[in-house]
Amino acid sequence: MDIETIRKRIEQLEKLQEEVKISKDMLKGELENDLSYLEAAEEVKAATQKRKQLKDALLGTGPNQEVAATIKENSEEIATLKEILSAELMQAYQESNSDEIAGRKIKVMVRLLPKKGNYESRDDFGKYTKEE
Repeated sequence: MDIETIRKRIEQLEKLQEEVKISKDMLKGELENDLSYLEAAEEVKAATQKRKQLKDALLGTGPNQEVAATIKENSEEIATLKEILSAELMQAYQESNSDEIAGRKIKVMVRLLPKKGNYESRDDFGKYTKEE
């Protein structure tokens, strides 16, 4: 693959992303200028706050707190295991040069990082974080 072709594709992608950003800002401005939309948004905000208060009250009881704590602990363990497994699968893929490991197919994904910064690691949500 020619590097110049990749460079052009990146430029195309960045240009379209900028156009989408500008268009979204324009639509957001239109919505913010419509009184009926703003009123509806306020109603939704109030209903959302009420729902959150009710949810917090229900989940604040003893048995529900225990279940929520278990879910949180298990979710953290799952995230850690997935991160470790991902690294192990990448290493196994590089060593075997095969997309099948332990009888299962794997998919290797590549992402283009932003121009600015030194992005070396990922946070818990799969987003790349800048190395300081």
